[in-house]
Amino acid sequence: MRTRFTLILLVSCLLTAWLAVGAWAQDATTPTAPATPTAPTAAVNVVATVDTGGPRLRVRGEPTLAAPIVARLTNGSVVEVLASDATRGWVLVPLTNAATPYGWVSTTYLRLSAPVTMLPVATATPSAPLPPPSLTPTSTVTATLEAAPTATPVEIAVAPPPSGLYGKLAVPVFDEQRKTYDVWLVNADGSELRRVMEEASSPALSDDGALLAYRRWKVDDRGIVVANVDGSQPLRVTDKLEDVLPSFSPDHTKVAFSTYRWGDRKHRLYYAWTDEQNKIAWEWGNGGIFGEDPYWMSDGRILFHVTRPERAAEELWSMDGRTGENRTLLYITASIRAPAMAPNNRTVAYMAFAAGNWDLYTFDLVDRTVTRLTDDPAEDGLPVFSPNGESIAFVSNRDGAWGLWRMAPDGSAPQLITALPGPVDGRVEFEPDYLNHGWLEEQIDWSW
Repeated sequence: MRTRFTLILLVSCLLTAWLAVGAWAQDATTPTAPATPTAPTAAVNVVATVDTGGPRLRVRGEPTLAAPIVARLTNGSVVEVLASDATRGWVLVPLTNAATPYGWVSTTYLRLSAPVTMLPVATATPSAPLPPPSLTPTSTVTATLEAAPTATPVEIAVAPPPSGLYGKLAVPVFDEQRKTYDVWLVNADGSELRRVMEEASSPALSDDGALLAYRRWKVDDRGIVVANVDGSQPLRVTDKLEDVLPSFSPDHTKVAFSTYRWGDRKHRLYYAWTDEQNKIAWEWGNGGIFGEDPYWMSDGRILFHVTRPERAAEELWSMDGRTGENRTLLYITASIRAPAMAPNNRTVAYMAFAAGNWDLYTFDLVDRTVTRLTDDPAEDGLPVFSPNGESIAFVSNRDGAWGLWRMAPDGSAPQLITALPGPVDGRVEFEPDYLNHGWLEEQIDWSW
């Protein structure tokens, strides 16, 4: 009986094993339909968060570090991602308020909401808005490839600004109780006067109105700082209080400034990148170029002035903003401060000391003519043109109090924009005399 039970058990085990082997053989020989890959759809909306640790992220015209910079993204900002390049090391993002509708960003400084391999591959940089792509792993975004823009500043295309009164102005105001400067913003119509940065002065605005540069007076945080226009996300790009009067390049990637950081205390022209944290200031030329009050013009040249005490004269110069070369002497006069160029790069407005006070003048680079704009016993200074060239803003203590004013480019129709909460001319407490030049080392700016 036991032997029969054992034989039955053995046969059952063999039968079970044979059936299992047969099933395995059938699975191995019968092809299984491939799994359909899950493709992202337009509803997936792949986005990326900029993660640089602080600096602004450069957006380039092509997926290479050699391509020109067309925009910048602030740390922490979130952007839509449309495609990647073939290496999967760059992604294509749409741009607003930039010279091109799209740009390329390195994935090194991005946190993507989906794997980069789920993005389509773009074979060229689109030159015009495209319809939403079909986001499948094998799809390809195609577009007509136009010539990439050059890095030459004069090639930057700037849309003509509209007519009328618009934009905002940045102005330094001295707090007589705290004995230091603050930077204030106000709309061009005089509304919404607000303080955006304490212990700061010498403000400059990027031409798109997005960025603010200024001189930082804080004891433990000195130098030139670049921030968002509301003062947020400040990035200190130099670390010397002797660095003054910043001015943005047309593509906003650099700021020019003058400095007397050298032991001889002579003014020299320098520049710094607006999205670096290495606090390195770069000089033009061997030993630096002497000059102060740099104003970076829309055609890529830099306007500046040089004081010649041995000649009792001051000179107005221009130079190539990329190389510091092609320096050109434009004008020689007895007094010139705070030169600012009109949008047409033809007329220079400036302040000059004559007859016992400061007044405003313009110099026409073509006609070589000088026009006096103000003739008031009060102090008038720090001129700047509106983005469309239809007005000149300036500060003045006429009527017994400091205010921000505007007038026509010929000096007619002066009008108060807003009264300021303090003077523009002041001396910061506990700072040596060589650092304290009052409003002669200040500026205002007007942008979108």
